[in-house]
Amino acid sequence: MSYVSATLRRLVTQRAAQQCEYCRFPQSASLFAFEMEHIIAEKHDGITEAENLALSCPCCNRFKGTDLGSIDPETQQLTPFFNPRLQNWSDHFELEVGTIVPLTPEGRVTAKILQFNLPERILEREQLMAIGQYPPPTPERT
Repeated sequence: MSYVSATLRRLVTQRAAQQCEYCRFPQSASLFAFEMEHIIAEKHDGITEAENLALSCPCCNRFKGTDLGSIDPETQQLTPFFNPRLQNWSDHFELEVGTIVPLTPEGRVTAKILQFNLPERILEREQLMAIGQYPPPTPERT
């Protein structure tokens, strides 16, 4: 993985409002540091610059790996993941209690592969909702 400068890390973190740009989990509620995630992985010629980086919680980053998309379970079509640099979260997902409900093919493949709705992840979101820490405000897309 390429070096990400402190300046670029700050930009990505601030732009994301200190939350995972995939599942919207707040960094302040995590025991582990969030990561600079290449939206298009370096192995697919993705570059280390602001337009290709997202702030990702460790869970989402590990599940995504270097994948770019998957087969949509409804259409059976190869579909790219949700791209936080080009798309709005609320166009692809909605929150129902602690469950992230996908609304589009991109949302479905992202939710499936990043395993948004594992029981323990839903429980974490529900617990944060109970104390007013989830969902965090939606950051402006840039």
